[in-house]
Amino acid sequence: ESVYKKEFAKQNVKLQISCEVEYVQANETLIESLLRNLITNGYHAVLDRENALVEARIFVENDVLNIQITDNGCGIEEEHISHIFEPFYRVDKARARNIGGTGLGLAIAKEMIMAHGGKIWAKSREGKGTTIFFTLPYELDQEDDWV
Repeated sequence: ESVYKKEFAKQNVKLQISCEVEYVQANETLIESLLRNLITNGYHAVLDRENALVEARIFVENDVLNIQITDNGCGIEEEHISHIFEPFYRVDKARARNIGGTGLGLAIAKEMIMAHGGKIWAKSREGKGTTIFFTLPYELDQEDDWV
């Protein structure tokens, strides 16, 4: 988290991370990779914007691990939302060339999440920003279940 905050601060981008979960029994590499990818996407969406902000929220609700990554960037036009998880799909072709990437990040995220029994989707408002949501099944181990 602190590495991201330092990098983001160099570009006047604020990063807020809220984790309401103490322990998750999951593939740590998977979760870190997903978060890194989605947070980085949010970072690119807010560059050159005033009051640039990327927020990550991690919480459990109804036996489901919920993760939301929100940015206050330019948002995604409604016609593109249903396609952003397709391989090689890019909303802004010109911007994509400037920041690099292959257009595979969200497609890979979708495959990894679905392979672990989860779901991923996005909501966006043009000019306001985007939130990527994903869920994964969540179970407390019996020894961790405090009743």
